[in-house]
Amino acid sequence: MPLIDDESGIVLKESIKIKEKSIVPITADEEYAKNPEISKENIDNLRKWIATQPHLPQNIPEEMLILFYHSCYLNMEETKTCIEIYYTLKTETPEFFANRDVTRPELINALNILDYGCLPIRSPNDYQIIYHKLRIFEANKYVFNDGVKLLIMAMDACFKVDGTCPGYIFLFDMRGVRLGHLTKLSISSLRKFFTFIQEGLPVRLQGIHVLNTQSIVDKIMMLLKPFMKKELLSMVHFYTERDVEKIYGAVPKRCLPEDYGGLAQSSEKTHAQFVEWMKLMKPLFENDYQYKVDESKRPKKSKKSLSTSFKSLEID
Repeated sequence: MPLIDDESGIVLKESIKIKEKSIVPITADEEYAKNPEISKENIDNLRKWIATQPHLPQNIPEEMLILFYHSCYLNMEETKTCIEIYYTLKTETPEFFANRDVTRPELINALNILDYGCLPIRSPNDYQIIYHKLRIFEANKYVFNDGVKLLIMAMDACFKVDGTCPGYIFLFDMRGVRLGHLTKLSISSLRKFFTFIQEGLPVRLQGIHVLNTQSIVDKIMMLLKPFMKKELLSMVHFYTERDVEKIYGAVPKRCLPEDYGGLAQSSEKTHAQFVEWMKLMKPLFENDYQYKVDESKRPKKSKKSLSTSFKSLEID
């Protein structure tokens, strides 16, 4: 149902499925109807290529192939690379993709320390917004890998029920981030995370907006920049506590939690709904984990796995 932003007069869209915590996946027929520029022949050609790659899962759902093709702007070769990286990384990085069950002790702990939300009202460009911040500021309680797992779960839940969309925005609140949090980041995990969001993400990442930035942001960027391509760096936008209202150009008040002067419900309520939705999504996440690579079947000419590539990656 369309909504009107009272401040700008811009028409916004609301995802009823996200608002109601739906676990009904989108269908391929719905995706073809939504994306007339994508044909079944395109996806059949992608499926034929997968048949020549015995190490890849051969039963990838059609909806997922549409998502990959759409995320790569209908470029077939880029789609093949994205699929390769996504499923290889998914197999080699269980710390991000396995045990996606929010009733597990480590994720209960993470959700007590971190806030998440899939905001149901989209940006003016129809971008899905994923929100994240610290709930508890003590760095010794923070686990980076569990935070990444929850972020990926948030994205997965959105695209499983809503499918393709013009783009995604990450909205991070830096309040409470300290130097101690940097000591919790490993080079290996950072490499894998940035490889995933830059080369293996099955959605179109359009922006990263960071609220309540502090002087520590310079040290954080010094650590992260070696892993970030220019395209990703250009998507990052910072807002101090004094100029937080500047975010309204990208994320209007109607989308934002009331904590930031927005008109949507509080981040506390949004987080509680996120936790409940993730509990409902457990069967879908468990089913999804079957789709992985089998390295024993990888063609010899491409035997170099991503983990080998990570180890040989040079940081300037």
